[in-house]
Amino acid sequence: MTEVATDGVRRRGSPTVTAADAALALAVTVPDVFFYAAPLATGTNVRDQLLLAAFAVPEAVALTFRRRWPEAVFAVVWAAAVGAALLSLNSGFAFTPFFGVLLALYTTARLSGRPASVAALVLTALPIALAIWYPVADGAVPPSRRTSYLVSGIAYFLPITAVAWGAGRRVRAAALAAERDQRELARARQAVLGERVQIARELHDIVANAVAVIVMQADTARCTAPADADRLAGTLRDIEELGRNAMAELRRMLRLLRTADVPMTDGTGRHGLADLGPLLEDARRAGILIDLEVRGTPAHLDDSVDLTAYRLVQEAVTNIIKHSGAGSHASVRISWSEVLTLDVVDDGAGRRPEARRGLSTGHGLLGLAERIALFGGELTASPYRSGFRVTATLPLSPPPSPPPGTAG
Repeated sequence: MTEVATDGVRRRGSPTVTAADAALALAVTVPDVFFYAAPLATGTNVRDQLLLAAFAVPEAVALTFRRRWPEAVFAVVWAAAVGAALLSLNSGFAFTPFFGVLLALYTTARLSGRPASVAALVLTALPIALAIWYPVADGAVPPSRRTSYLVSGIAYFLPITAVAWGAGRRVRAAALAAERDQRELARARQAVLGERVQIARELHDIVANAVAVIVMQADTARCTAPADADRLAGTLRDIEELGRNAMAELRRMLRLLRTADVPMTDGTGRHGLADLGPLLEDARRAGILIDLEVRGTPAHLDDSVDLTAYRLVQEAVTNIIKHSGAGSHASVRISWSEVLTLDVVDDGAGRRPEARRGLSTGHGLLGLAERIALFGGELTASPYRSGFRVTATLPLSPPPSPPPGTAG
């Protein structure tokens, strides 16, 4: 099978499709011949029959390939219809075909862009006018009935023409929307995959750092064991705590990464909520009037949770810069209670809404939503008044276990 994509709509060409189109072409051309002409009527001579075939055969052949070359097929069918009608006006030959024009018009509206489809619709007015005028010019319509005949002719041709063209445009719009949805889904999947790559980098950094500290602590324990038993006990407790934390991070991250097969690449260093200052300062230099508010007493966070919180604020602030622009007001609120709540809101005052459209796909938050859900949290993002609001909750990490024998 061969496929040609034009304006996002696929045009197919295969033996099966061509046979179906050939059958449809005959199903349209044969009624055209017998409805708008009289090839078997008494008095029809061989000349008229040959002329009829000369116009009908090119129409049928062209319509067979309508989905491959819709504009060219419309041109052939339109020329055949106009030629037959003009010849009918100037001779005894009578053939004003229109069904083939309708099918070609529908196909052009379905597979071609707006300029070509509108041009085809406008050109269809000529064979309509000739088909309506032919009985009047031939004298088949008495002068007393011409007005009513013209009105009835227009009432017949215009609705079916509008329906054919409108149906083609509607089917085209549905096909384009389906392809856009498929592209958006592919982008969303790519965004999630990219987030998993980033998580893999961060997992490498967290575990590598924890294991390195464990090795150093173990080495210290080995060197100081004979001389300082109390110090040895404290060191072993540190080793135990680091090992537990590293294993917890591994279990948490590998739950998400178990289906991802991505290469490890160099990381860019870890951040946390303590590093928001430079991030917000960059936003201020970009013209964003942004405030930071912290409520409650900061609690313990595992490295991965702390980094996720930072990444959320980073993504939200980046979106404010992209979508709201210089001059907008924003606030970052961090609330510590039973859970960690992050709330980033902007007023959208920096740029007109229509000017902000299309600056990004909005897929950056998709990967973060998956990551936050992994930790048992929740992320919401939605328009808020004239701006936008991103809110997330993250569970707090359990505090480090106290040394054995320490009073609670």
